[in-house]
Amino acid sequence: MKHIILDTDPGVDDALAFLLAFNSPELKVEAVTTVAGNVNHTKGHKNAKKLLEFIGATDVPVCAGAEKPLIRVMSHAEEFHGKTGLGEAELPEPKLETDHRNAVEMILEKADELGKDLTLVAIGPLTNIAAALLADPKLPEKVDKLVIMGGAFNLTPYGLGNANAVAEFNIWHDPEAAKIVFNSGLPIVAAGLDTTTHPDYRMSVDMFNEIKDKKDRRSKLVVDLCKSLVEKFNGFSLHDPQAIAYVVDPTMFKTEKYKVDLEVHGELTRGMTVVERRYYRRVKEEANTDIIVEVDAPRFLKLIMDRVTGE
Repeated sequence: MKHIILDTDPGVDDALAFLLAFNSPELKVEAVTTVAGNVNHTKGHKNAKKLLEFIGATDVPVCAGAEKPLIRVMSHAEEFHGKTGLGEAELPEPKLETDHRNAVEMILEKADELGKDLTLVAIGPLTNIAAALLADPKLPEKVDKLVIMGGAFNLTPYGLGNANAVAEFNIWHDPEAAKIVFNSGLPIVAAGLDTTTHPDYRMSVDMFNEIKDKKDRRSKLVVDLCKSLVEKFNGFSLHDPQAIAYVVDPTMFKTEKYKVDLEVHGELTRGMTVVERRYYRRVKEEANTDIIVEVDAPRFLKLIMDRVTGE
C-alpha cells in the first residue's frame, strides 16, 4: 500500500481524482491539503470537505494551505470549472472540521513519520509543496517522490500550454513555487498536457454517455461535474486522475527523464516548463523529472470506469 498526501485545488478533474484515489485499495490517503488555484482557497477547501463527505472518508484530515501564490496575485479558472469549482454538481454544505494543522505542518509531520513510504501527490499549483521545502530543505531526502499534474513539456504534439501558449495552468498560477520545487532535488514524476490532452487518453463523448447510463450515485456526480465541459470540448481531459493513476499503477505509463526548469519572468512565457532536450547538453545526472510521454489507454480508461464510476 502506498501512503499519499493529496495536495489539491478542487476543481472538476480534482473531484474525479478524489474518486479514483479513495476507491483504489493500493492507496492510503493520509491527508488532503488544499491550495488556491482552480478556485479561491475558501471554495476549494470547502469542495475538498464536500468530496470527502460524499466519499465517506471523513476520518481523513483536511488541512488548509496557501490562499495565494508565493508572490503573484491570485488567479482562478472558474470559467472552466464553474463558479463553485464543481461544474454543475451540487453537494451538501460540509460539516467536516478543518484539521488544526496547516498544509505545510501536515506535509512535514507525515514526511517525518512515514519517510520513504510517503508519496506527495500535487494536482494543483505547487505553492504548498514549495512552502514545505522552504520550511524543511531536507524534505527531498525524506519522502519517496512527488507526483504532479502540471507542465506542458512539448514532448508530444499535445504538449502545448492552456494558460498561455506554452504554460499549463497549475505551473502558470505560481511559477516561482514551481521553480523552487523543480530545483529542490525532490524526485518528480509529471503528468503534463503532453498526455492529459492526448485524444486517446481523454474521456470521449461515448465514454461520458456510458457513464451517464450507469445512474449510480458516483456516476451521477461525474455527469454533473463534467457534462458542460464534455459538450463544450467534445470530451473531457482527465488531467488530475492521470497523476493519481500513475501512483496506483505506474506500469501503465511510459516516462522519459529530463532536466526541467521554469520560466518566471517572460512576458509571453510565464510558467513555461523548459525542457533540456539538446542531445549534447543532456546530462543524466542533472535530470530532475520523469515526464509521462505515453499511456496505455485501454488500461487507464478502464481504471477510470471501474473506480471513478459505479458503487
